[in-house]
Amino acid sequence: YQIRTPLNIVVGYAEMFQTEHTPQEEEVFIKEIKDNSAYLLNLINDILFLSRLDARMVEINPQPCDFAQTFEGHCHQGWVNNQHEGVKYIVENQYEKLVVNIDDANLGRIIEQVVKNAAEHTTHGSVRVHYEYMGGKLIVAVEDTGTGIVPEMMAHLFDRFNNSTVNSKGTGLGMPICKELITQLGGTIDINTEVDKGTTVWIMLPCEATVVEHKKEV
Repeated sequence: YQIRTPLNIVVGYAEMFQTEHTPQEEEVFIKEIKDNSAYLLNLINDILFLSRLDARMVEINPQPCDFAQTFEGHCHQGWVNNQHEGVKYIVENQYEKLVVNIDDANLGRIIEQVVKNAAEHTTHGSVRVHYEYMGGKLIVAVEDTGTGIVPEMMAHLFDRFNNSTVNSKGTGLGMPICKELITQLGGTIDINTEVDKGTTVWIMLPCEATVVEHKKEV
């Protein structure tokens, strides 16, 4: 269903170029073709990545990384194209240096997806992202004051190809990918949500820290 619908839209609007139409209508055709082609590409990429995850073909490569330096970039990448006017986007980083043995690329993919979800569904208030290292775990928290997740959708949040979890921007595979990827990284993901109040997502990853330097209080 997710593939057929946008593909039919692309084919349908492409065929309309062969009929009589105004320049204004042509702009609509082009936009619909571009939007649905982009959606198809994202969907296919997600399907292929999920297939590689299932086959254990995604390389998990933990190595020393200064998470204090990479963290903010992951946050900005998640919300850069999904910001709403009036919403505050906050990155809190209490560490001057935090060298941990992690797979930063794959963890970054998870953070970017969760932050993207928070930004898309928050039209007032704030999206706040922070982290800490304690008890041998790196804990990343994404808090928003958005729409929250209704219980019916929450029950199927990690289901694959579930139409109820697909929105106008996403493929519906973002959170299933996050769940599987964080599992293969040896971590967990927990969610607390309240309708019309907001959502908090915790990503917890066991890892060894070799350097832990907090920022000095001014």
